[in-house]
Amino acid sequence: MARLVYTKTGSVRLTDQNVDLHRVIQHGILELKAYIAFSHGYPEVIAKNTYAREILIEAAQHLKVEPIEKRMHMNKEYLSALVGLVDARASLFRGDSKEMACKNIAGYFHLGPNSNAIIERLLPDHLYIFPQTFDAQGLPSPVRRKPYQAEPIFIILFETFFKNMKSVGSQFPQRFLDIAKNKARRPEIPISMLAIVCTAIYAALLAKKTKSGDEFKFTGNQFCNNYNYHVSVLERLRETAPNKFHKMMSDTYEEVQCLRLDTSGGYAQDVSLTFLDIDGMDDE
Repeated sequence: MARLVYTKTGSVRLTDQNVDLHRVIQHGILELKAYIAFSHGYPEVIAKNTYAREILIEAAQHLKVEPIEKRMHMNKEYLSALVGLVDARASLFRGDSKEMACKNIAGYFHLGPNSNAIIERLLPDHLYIFPQTFDAQGLPSPVRRKPYQAEPIFIILFETFFKNMKSVGSQFPQRFLDIAKNKARRPEIPISMLAIVCTAIYAALLAKKTKSGDEFKFTGNQFCNNYNYHVSVLERLRETAPNKFHKMMSDTYEEVQCLRLDTSGGYAQDVSLTFLDIDGMDDE
């Protein structure tokens, strides 16, 4: 039951493992995805690996597979191999958000073969987080009273986190209620999830600007600073205008759910919030 099957090259594949071990690993992958989506989009390696070890042991206990749990405690190499597999699979869905961003930004932002003027308006002050109006020359202007409400944000959130019953958002519906602080107790999108999506849009726009194509790596080494920027802005907004922040996050959740119903049927980092029209934002 606890035997781990390696490939000829010494790697570990999920599909090669027995049923019990497969269940433990799948549980670990789902929980680590939830950690990335609800807690930190780019967690530190040590913290992430420690958490992965804990959830694997808890999974073995929950599934009552004592031989697997015992071997995890006794064999560090065995547990490390499982952690590596869980981490590799769980981190893939960040790439899904990048792929969705690459597919969905062109139409909304009116991007064509020569769109540097548009991109230069969107990137420096992170104006891609706003809905846009376009002038006669096709250049965008942000609707600043609606931060983090650009249509691509809703679409990428849906495609990455809610599209089917196996998606992280569909697997953990209660967690959106657990973080809700709005008066009506409506579910809210977590900061980390929104920051991942906005970072993906930034990365896709940057790739368009540099003409590097869509096959770039969406890793923490390259984009963690941008992710942390959005986390800082959102946390500052929560502190400065809590009612408006929580309404915005619950409205975002609702917009994403509407999509579900439809388908089933190196810049300066300003976190002062001066670029937001907070007074114009909707209140509860």
